[in-house]
Amino acid sequence: MLHSFKRGLEHLLLGVISITLCCMVALMLWQVFTRYVLATPALFTEETLRFTMIWMALLGSAYCFGTRKHLSLDLLIYMGPGWWKKLLATLNGLISISFASFAMLIGGWKAAMSAMSQLSPIMQVPMGMVYLAVPVAACLIIVLQSLNIILILAGQLAPVEEAQDTV
Repeated sequence: MLHSFKRGLEHLLLGVISITLCCMVALMLWQVFTRYVLATPALFTEETLRFTMIWMALLGSAYCFGTRKHLSLDLLIYMGPGWWKKLLATLNGLISISFASFAMLIGGWKAAMSAMSQLSPIMQVPMGMVYLAVPVAACLIIVLQSLNIILILAGQLAPVEEAQDTV
């Protein structure tokens, strides 16, 4: 049940990230077309691309935490027995949850709320809407890391992904 919920959330995130990337490609092509063919560049595309890149990167980081594909040093985890692997994987998850809770969720929320009155120069979008990507990603990281910890402790998820040969 939890494993399928986690997997569904990861698939949803991947879909949103993929759609965002496709939109970014379309906007970039439109920017190039209007600049070089029409000789009047579309002003909104640069700002929109910047904002969507921020959202895509932060949602992508949440996806990486959920699928455990983020950058990590697993040497100590690989060196120990099963209980050691579970302990370090749980500790790693708790540290990630702590950072996401305090730095990203609380700090990101405060930053987003303080920037709601500031408007972007071209599209006149509240900058707080852009900054909301940080607490949204933090919530997703907290949920996905919590699910990872629960599944690891229940024995339904391996503490670490086994290394694959790339030869």
